[in-house]
Amino acid sequence: MSSGIACTCESKDKNNWRIRHYRHNHSAFEHPKYAEHYSDRSTIICLKCHGVWRTKASYVEVLKHEGID
Repeated sequence: MSSGIACTCESKDKNNWRIRHYRHNHSAFEHPKYAEHYSDRSTIICLKCHGVWRTKASYVEVLKHEGID
Protein backbone atom coordinates (compact mmCIF):
# COMPACT_ATOMS: atom_id res chain seq x y z
CA MET A 1 0.00 0.00 0.00
CA SER A 2 1.24 3.48 -0.75
CA SER A 3 0.16 7.00 0.03
CA GLY A 4 0.16 10.04 -2.21
CA ILE A 5 -0.50 10.27 -5.93
CA ALA A 6 1.35 7.32 -7.45
CA CYS A 7 2.73 7.28 -10.98
CA THR A 8 -0.03 7.87 -13.52
CA CYS A 9 2.10 6.98 -16.55
CA GLU A 10 0.58 4.30 -18.73
CA SER A 11 3.81 2.25 -18.92
CA LYS A 12 4.86 2.60 -15.22
CA ASP A 13 8.50 2.73 -16.38
CA LYS A 14 10.65 2.50 -13.25
CA ASN A 15 13.54 4.13 -15.14
CA ASN A 16 11.65 7.40 -14.59
CA TRP A 17 11.31 6.84 -10.84
CA ARG A 18 13.71 8.36 -8.31
CA ILE A 19 14.01 7.99 -4.57
CA ARG A 20 13.43 11.35 -2.90
CA HIS A 21 13.67 10.14 0.73
CA TYR A 22 15.02 6.67 1.44
CA ARG A 23 13.43 5.22 4.59
CA HIS A 24 12.96 8.51 6.36
CA ASN A 25 10.57 11.43 6.64
CA HIS A 26 10.44 14.96 8.03
CA SER A 27 7.64 14.98 10.59
CA ALA A 28 6.17 17.84 12.58
CA PHE A 29 4.90 15.29 15.09
CA GLU A 30 8.31 13.93 16.11
CA HIS A 31 11.04 15.71 18.00
CA PRO A 32 12.97 17.60 16.76
CA LYS A 33 10.29 18.91 14.41
CA TYR A 34 10.93 18.53 10.67
CA ALA A 35 14.25 16.77 11.26
CA GLU A 36 15.07 13.54 9.47
CA HIS A 37 13.37 10.61 11.21
CA TYR A 38 13.58 6.88 10.42
CA SER A 39 10.57 5.43 8.60
CA ASP A 40 9.66 2.09 7.01
CA ARG A 41 8.52 4.03 3.95
CA SER A 42 10.44 5.80 1.20
CA THR A 43 9.27 8.72 -0.93
CA ILE A 44 9.35 8.11 -4.69
CA ILE A 45 8.89 10.63 -7.51
CA CYS A 46 8.18 9.99 -11.19
CA LEU A 47 10.18 12.35 -13.41
CA LYS A 48 7.67 12.03 -16.25
CA CYS A 49 4.25 12.55 -14.62
CA HIS A 50 5.58 14.20 -11.40
CA GLY A 51 3.63 11.80 -9.19
CA VAL A 52 4.96 11.61 -5.61
CA TRP A 53 4.13 8.77 -3.24
CA ARG A 54 5.40 6.99 -0.14
CA THR A 55 5.77 3.23 -0.12
CA LYS A 56 7.51 0.36 1.60
CA ALA A 57 7.37 -1.89 -1.47
CA SER A 58 10.37 -4.05 -2.31
CA TYR A 59 11.04 -2.24 -5.61
CA VAL A 60 12.56 0.63 -3.58
CA GLU A 61 15.48 -1.65 -2.70
CA VAL A 62 15.85 -2.53 -6.40
CA LEU A 63 15.93 1.17 -7.35
CA LYS A 64 18.55 1.84 -4.68
CA HIS A 65 20.63 -1.21 -5.65
CA GLU A 66 20.59 -0.16 -9.32
CA GLY A 67 21.71 3.34 -8.34
CA ILE A 68 18.48 4.90 -9.56
CA ASP A 69 18.11 7.33 -6.66
